[in-house]
Amino acid sequence: MSRQHDPIRPRNGHTLVVGIVARISGGQNQKELSLDDQVDHAKQVVAELYDGPVEYRVIATTGKGERLDRPELAEVEAMLRSGELDLLIAEDIGRIVRGTAVSELCGIAVDHGVRVIAPNDCIDTAEDTWEEDVISACRDHVGHNAHTSKRLKHKLMNRFKKFGGATARPVYGYVVPEDARTYDDWQKDPDATEIYREWFRRLREVRNCSAVADWLNARRIPTGPYARKEVWDGKMVRRITRNPVLKGMPGRGFKHTVKHHETGRRVAVKNPAGPVFREYPNLAHVEADLFDEVNEILDEENKGFGRKPVNGADPLRGRPKKRTRFPGQHARCWSCGRQYVWGGNGVTENLMCSGSREWKCWNSVGFNGLRAAEAVARALRAELERLAGFDDQFRGLVEEAGRRGDAHSDRRRAELERAEAALATKRANLARGVAEYGPKPMFAEQLAQLEAEEQRLGRERRELERLCGRTPVLPGSVAELRQEFEEKFRDLAADSPEFGALLRSVVPEFHVYLVRLCDGGHPLPRARATLSLAGVVPDARHAPGVTAFLTRTVTLDLFEPPQRERIRAEAVRLAGAGLDQRQIAQRLPEPATQAGVWQALALDRRMRDLGLDTPYVMVSDPPSDYPKLRRHHNAKYAFEPRPDYRPPEL
Repeated sequence: MSRQHDPIRPRNGHTLVVGIVARISGGQNQKELSLDDQVDHAKQVVAELYDGPVEYRVIATTGKGERLDRPELAEVEAMLRSGELDLLIAEDIGRIVRGTAVSELCGIAVDHGVRVIAPNDCIDTAEDTWEEDVISACRDHVGHNAHTSKRLKHKLMNRFKKFGGATARPVYGYVVPEDARTYDDWQKDPDATEIYREWFRRLREVRNCSAVADWLNARRIPTGPYARKEVWDGKMVRRITRNPVLKGMPGRGFKHTVKHHETGRRVAVKNPAGPVFREYPNLAHVEADLFDEVNEILDEENKGFGRKPVNGADPLRGRPKKRTRFPGQHARCWSCGRQYVWGGNGVTENLMCSGSREWKCWNSVGFNGLRAAEAVARALRAELERLAGFDDQFRGLVEEAGRRGDAHSDRRRAELERAEAALATKRANLARGVAEYGPKPMFAEQLAQLEAEEQRLGRERRELERLCGRTPVLPGSVAELRQEFEEKFRDLAADSPEFGALLRSVVPEFHVYLVRLCDGGHPLPRARATLSLAGVVPDARHAPGVTAFLTRTVTLDLFEPPQRERIRAEAVRLAGAGLDQRQIAQRLPEPATQAGVWQALALDRRMRDLGLDTPYVMVSDPPSDYPKLRRHHNAKYAFEPRPDYRPPEL
């Protein structure tokens, strides 16, 4: 760099104003002292160029040089445009920006009469070739950065492949000595094995990472040596659940970075080439089949439920996420098939159809969630008491399931092989179609369907292999089943998420529809619930006879009956004994008026005239004589049930 130019003269006539840019990337081997070294170097350059008074304006930061959204760059640009600066100095041009964007800043400096000097790159905008020199230096800096990155990635991957080097940071359940260099040096914490086995068992049953996080926190399980949080949450549980080191197969290369050129950020994305694994059976906390099964279940369960990004970011980032209570995210509207959500009609403890909120369903009648949970719990206990009279039949089914376990597995295996053969035929046909007609969007959709079916069949095969030669563990009697049920539900509040998670396992279907008394009045919510007592016994699903025996469909009233229905039966009995309405009102178990008795008797007559066994009739369409149900009259309303939804028969 030549400095044989006209002497520098301060534009303010007395003091030279110099801007100094110093930057370090912030790596573990870089220290703040390096910033001071860069500033001292810049001052030395100024001393060689000018021997008068100097005012320094230093911008010393820590950040990646490729990042274009660093706030100090805006500060540098503002300083250049201020008209006060005489010189801008950086040790090398990459200290400002490692990329061609720095040439724009240099152009702004030249346009505003500011001289830019980068001594290590021999750049001086006083030279006619400054623009060419800046671009050449940018090429060198970018090339050096890319070369170093490739060299490090290849070196670390090679060490991992050869002898298990370049280890990741350990998670809970592993002990890593200070002098450890490879996975061979890692040790498994034996106390954590039982925790992980229960962890995966719970996930397979409830499919809720937040529930497992609460269980871990209740047991005061530490989050791990490098965890930023001291308590577990759902995200942390899901992240560790998918870590293959738990099945004794640590991997490397799951993701790689790509550059977002508008901001200069490098974003980690899924590696299209896939990761590389090494086997270390001594590090396995859970069986490989169980690990794969649970992760596939969670992936399938959560597929399609992620929020869509807005401008590349999560629109609700930072908002707390809550686990819901039963029957939230479980109850469905019989009319449109959508889920019920909490906060029905502005009442916190009520639920309403989400389709009604979106003007796609006319059913805007809500119901109390706690009442629904308690009604389900009562129905479950009633079914268990009723089963006490069928103890011999239940014991016979359990014994038969034990005798026919192998035969049932053989039948399932044969069905699975036929399904796998059919899937292979579909794959071959799809491959021929692609070869003949080229890539088409319809082929991509079919391939996605085939991959989903392949994953489902893979889970079923692993499950069969795990059950091979093992007799299902089932309760020997109805009393044992009741005891297991009570143990699971003991000490759980009816409005707690844990209680709701258990209810979902024993209530696979919960459809809510409306009824009203045959003489008119308010529409009232009623539920058609499928109770599967086998849900409290994991192995019951492998014994079809037992599962069918323990499954019932019940009707649950989610409302308090109107008074005329509550007193109807007793009023009719007393009227048959010759009492008048005023006398009947005095003898009823609850306070009632003569008018209330008249309404109860009129309701009974109406029910018998219609030939009904109960006074309730189903409301399948919005009633024309009930003015409060008016959502379907709004101009925004358009009834739109969920695609392919068919309401169950009542």
